[in-house]
Parts: sequence; structure tokens; C-alpha cells
Amino acid sequence: MKYFGKIIWILFFSSLVFSAKSQNESPLQPFSNPMLINPAFAGFDNQTSLHVGNQFYNVDSAQAYNQLHFTYDTWSQKLNGGISIIFQQGIIGKRNISTTELGFSYAARPRKTENGALRFAVSTNFVLATKQLYVNSLDGIMIDAESSPNPPGPDLFQYLLLKPRLAVLYESRTTSWGLTAGFPLKVDFAGGEEDLNKVTPINLTLYISGNHEGYKKGLRTKPYAFIPEVIVFYQEDFSVIRLHPYMEHADNTLGIFLQSDITNNIHCLGGTAGIAFGNFRIDLNAGAGIPGISDQIGLMGELNLKIIVPRIDYSKINPWATERN
Repeated sequence: MKYFGKIIWILFFSSLVFSAKSQNESPLQPFSNPMLINPAFAGFDNQTSLHVGNQFYNVDSAQAYNQLHFTYDTWSQKLNGGISIIFQQGIIGKRNISTTELGFSYAARPRKTENGALRFAVSTNFVLATKQLYVNSLDGIMIDAESSPNPPGPDLFQYLLLKPRLAVLYESRTTSWGLTAGFPLKVDFAGGEEDLNKVTPINLTLYISGNHEGYKKGLRTKPYAFIPEVIVFYQEDFSVIRLHPYMEHADNTLGIFLQSDITNNIHCLGGTAGIAFGNFRIDLNAGAGIPGISDQIGLMGELNLKIIVPRIDYSKINPWATERN
């Protein structure tokens, strides 16, 4: 029970900064990449994984977002925990801004509890926001000295975000749940207000999943795994809830999802389809706003390539013996 005291402190600290108001860099939250949902997945089950994906979200004709994401994580015996590297590059169409993000995370060894295991993780991401190069080039060619430059202004470098995050992940035989809290700090490079180290909105990601039926101690005992999951993402200027039950077969993936963009009042219905080749898996998520209950017929899509390298239990003395807990 002593570990739950730490969780309560994380929740309490998170609630204290809900009132911070500013604009963050992008409302996109990739859902098919575990490392971007909760950094405590780093080196999960002593595995090595690589995720490469692209997410697109079109709210309306004036708002479009695109983000490329790349993550690599593995288990480190020397550090006695999971480590990961994160790279993302995105476009905020409405504001003519490009973002480049680099991050690192560390997840501690799981701590056994009475009914499961608990993991804590920390991560730090750095985000550099610049004016889109194409728009910046047009300003130099098309705009004369008396005309105003295109948004967000004349400066190429706009701001830098430092994004420290804390995460907790709990797994039992029946469920998995995790909470990630980010506390970004903003350094503004563009002219205007002096807001160095300005606090941007806290972002919280809640992850809840059913047990991975079909797996036992990392090995597949059935040809499929049924995984219902709920993901809630919150920040001051963007909140979304996603319900996603799917079936992961040895050769393919099939599922549906309901995604509610509360901020823009867009409620999407979509599907998941994927195919696997050994340790390689490609998944596509696509959906659109439901007419009548959504303000806009927003389109969203996410393509993700996943490569999983399972752990190898090897003993020089007894090569065929399994690892002891």
C-alpha cells in the first residue's frame, strides 16, 4: 500500500496546476504508440521495441495538424530499468508553425505489489517551434517592407518548450492503468511579451486497459488477444476521450474506436485494421466526425509501424533454462 501514497501525491500535485493558462504546441496525441501515452512502457517486459508512425487531424478548413513520431525503447541491465528515445516532428497549419521534438525517458524496475506490479517513470522532452520554412521563404519573396509578414510574425525561431513528465503504470491480472502528467515550461524567442519560463498548460494522459487475454508470461497462448482500452488526454486548450476495443490476432488487427474531441465538439467513429509479419506489425486508424452531433466533419488518421524484439532468456551454464524471477 505504500506505493499508492506516491500515486496520491502525483494526483494532488497535478490538480494544483490546472489553472495555468497558455497555449501549448499541438493538440495531437498519438494513440497507437505506447511510449507517447505513458513513458513507463519503456523496456516493458524486458522487450525492445521500435515505433514509427504518422498522425493527421483535420478539424476544419482552417485547422489541420500533422505529426511524425519515432520511438525506440529497450531494457537496460546496467541502469536496471527501461530507457527510451523519442523524436517527433509536426505541423500546426493554423499558426504556420513547425515543431521538432526530442525526448528521453527512464522507467524503473517494476515493484511487485500484492496483486500486481507498479512502475514509475520520468522523461524530459525538448520542443523547438519555428515558423514554417515555406511560409518564411514567401515572406522574403512576396512581402515588401511596408506589408506585414504572415503569422506568427517575422521571426523564424518562435519558442522552446521544456516538457518534464512523471508517469505511473500499474498492472494486475485483470487490468492495466497508468497516469502521465506533463509540466511544460516555455521560452519565447519571438519579439513581444517577455514571458521566459512561462508555464504552459499541464497535460494529463489517463490510460486504462483490460488484461491481454491470449498472453501468459510474454508468450502467446492463443492465436488472438482481445484488448479493450480507454485513453483520456487533457490539456487547457485540447481534451479528448478515446474508447478503443480491438482484437490483435497473430496475423492481423481489427477493432473500432469512438473518439470525442471535447474542445472542438467533434465526435469521431472509426476503425482499426492491421497486418503482422512475425515481429513486424502495421496498423491503420481512421475515422470521421459523426454528422448531427459534431460541429465539423473532422477527419483523423494514424499509421503506425511496430517492431517488437522479445527478450531472450539465456544462461551460459544451462542454455535451455528459463529465467528465474
